Amino acid sequence: MNIKTGLRQLFLAGATAALLVATPAFAQADAQGHVEGLITAVAGNTITIKDSNNHTQTITITPDTTVKSVSGLVGGQRSKVEQSALIAGLPISADVVGGSSGMTATQINFKEKDLRTAQQIHAGMATTTQRMNDFGTHETLATIDVTFASGSAAISAKGKSDLKAFAEKAKGTKGYLVSTTGYTDATGSAAKNAALSKRRAEAVQDFLQTQGGLLPARVIHSDGMGVAADAGNGSNANARKVTVSLLQDKGVAGGG
Repeated sequence: MNIKTGLRQLFLAGATAALLVATPAFAQADAQGHVEGLITAVAGNTITIKDSNNHTQTITITPDTTVKSVSGLVGGQRSKVEQSALIAGLPISADVVGGSSGMTATQINFKEKDLRTAQQIHAGMATTTQRMNDFGTHETLATIDVTFASGSAAISAKGKSDLKAFAEKAKGTKGYLVSTTGYTDATGSAAKNAALSKRRAEAVQDFLQTQGGLLPARVIHSDGMGVAADAGNGSNANARKVTVSLLQDKGVAGGG
């Protein structure tokens, strides 16, 4: 397996696992024709969901299927939305009817906050795909995570110590390259999380250059990805981080 394929599979697996953990227990189809699960795929007029037991089910969507976004403290506010809101990574509950061709949804509900989380992860995946393409000729030699306080882009004393050690390792690597990728937890809006994750990545990049002695041309990426794939819902200290990767061109690593 090459680096690009491995990173893509790891990211997708992490994103799905994080949302499964963050979502209340799912139920399989019951006698009343009700199913709950996490959307794992959308293809034309069908969606595939996975429940808490990792069972997958395919549901057909028709023009008559109603889709509603649920909000409010007790889910009392329900707004009809377009079917295009159904995206991979979104936990749903659905009223279904059975037939010879399988299940057809009459109504699908999802929580407004779950849609925001799924959208933020999708935004991060688009950037990651591009970065994996860019890294197709490089091998990842080492990674570290530098964590941050909530809402902050200030590097802690421990973070600075770890980054200085990382910089020394990088400088001892022939043809090294370094990337910094910032993340947040799931609190806050998508726009604020995107900006904060970018500030964190840039803070680490600046520290590596000014305090760690890395050449600016060797720090090739400083991206903000918004919500981390393993963030779950709410505050998560481990998701408020910058992942720093030490890369080397495969030609250099192979002696070519």
